[in-house]
Amino acid sequence: VKSGQGLGDMGVPVANIMYSYSEALADGGENDVYLLMADVWGAISDMISAGPAGKNGVSSILLSAPGFDDDFSLWAGPVFAMLESGVGAIEAEEMIGVVCFHPKYVTPDGKSWPGFGHMHSLVRLKKWCNEHTLQPHSNEIPLTDDEVAAGGAWQRRTPHAVINVLRAEQLEAAEGRRKTGELYARNVGVLVGKGGIGLDDLQSALENEQSV
Repeated sequence: VKSGQGLGDMGVPVANIMYSYSEALADGGENDVYLLMADVWGAISDMISAGPAGKNGVSSILLSAPGFDDDFSLWAGPVFAMLESGVGAIEAEEMIGVVCFHPKYVTPDGKSWPGFGHMHSLVRLKKWCNEHTLQPHSNEIPLTDDEVAAGGAWQRRTPHAVINVLRAEQLEAAEGRRKTGELYARNVGVLVGKGGIGLDDLQSALENEQSV
């Protein structure tokens, strides 16, 4: 499987996705968090060494860590804070970015900044939904806060805890190509809006994937 599709005209080559796995456990003590960090940075080193193009080039990493599936607070908080601190400490912001996925992902409420790599806040998502999905002078009822929050969360829910590492140039090119607010509003509508997939079907599909 490859990523970087559709960005060739912006200088981003199509390359392989690296699938990685960590046996670290959230309840295995602090040493297991260090083990997770070692696994992530080992994968990042391999990605950088492989280069962004060519037969063996790697464009991104999907690292799964099932041992953290039941602890979203640890995953979204300390784990991602450590990752972001590491990226900053080695001044790698111009090389990579990390993105948070989790089976129990919760959309940030906007009262505090969750850090890089997280879904946009409920406040911002609701603003975009109102701007891009409600027709002027219509009697359409806007999505509730809970519905918008769920629509944001389900864009980041995966069968297991996942760290997605992307090359910075790929992130920059994608941001320049897409209309961010319109994209996220459309995604929320597809997931939880009128005629959308719906929470029950989303949860059922997630549980089916987890049982594989």
